[in-house]
Amino acid sequence: MELSRAEKHVHNFMMDTQLTKRLKNSAANVLRETWLIYKHTKLVKKVNHGRVRTHQRKFLLAIYALRKVKMDQRKLMDNANTITDMAKTQNTVYELVSDMSGRQDVLDDRVNSLEDRLASIQESLEAMPEVLTRCLQKHQELLDQRRLTGPSSNSLHPDMARATGYPALTTGPSPRSPSVWQQQQQQQQQQQCQSGVPPPLFPRTGLSPTLSALSAPVTAVNTTTMSVERSPSLSAQSLPKSEA
Repeated sequence: MELSRAEKHVHNFMMDTQLTKRLKNSAANVLRETWLIYKHTKLVKKVNHGRVRTHQRKFLLAIYALRKVKMDQRKLMDNANTITDMAKTQNTVYELVSDMSGRQDVLDDRVNSLEDRLASIQESLEAMPEVLTRCLQKHQELLDQRRLTGPSSNSLHPDMARATGYPALTTGPSPRSPSVWQQQQQQQQQQQCQSGVPPPLFPRTGLSPTLSALSAPVTAVNTTTMSVERSPSLSAQSLPKSEA
């Protein structure tokens, strides 16, 4: 029949009390036999060897009983410590098991989240070819539409103009087309003939502001040279005789 924990504690307490009493009695017997041996050997005139040996035997038995009681006390203390250690071990094991179960739950949650992320990545990878084909189709349609409309070099497609913010295609003639350029050149020649200014060396400078700014000093030099060539008499008269 196995005792419960409370019953074990009560039993150990009672056994400890009994062993303490036995230990006291054994210690008292050892002291008593020691005193009797001393009395019958030193305090008498004639020593009785039979009585001395009897007390010596009792003295040895008392020592043996004292050692046995001490051994029983050690065993009882070991059993009590074992019970306490078992209770502590049980509590420790329970805490470890609860901690491991909590960590297992956290690990399961992380694994589930990883599975969800991997599934989303797989779905996005599976949908990527369709997205790429759509983009390529749109790009091809834009290219075909550009080829059909035939845009000029200085304008953009309406779709690209909306996306980038640049001016869209115009239906009118380009300012750099041959007919428009010829008309502008003829107008400049007529104006130069009316004003008496010789034509410029670079006839296309009027179409671009950068070239006009760069060619301004050149035209001035050309006009001076032309005026000098037209009036050689004046230049010859103005020069000294040595230089003439």
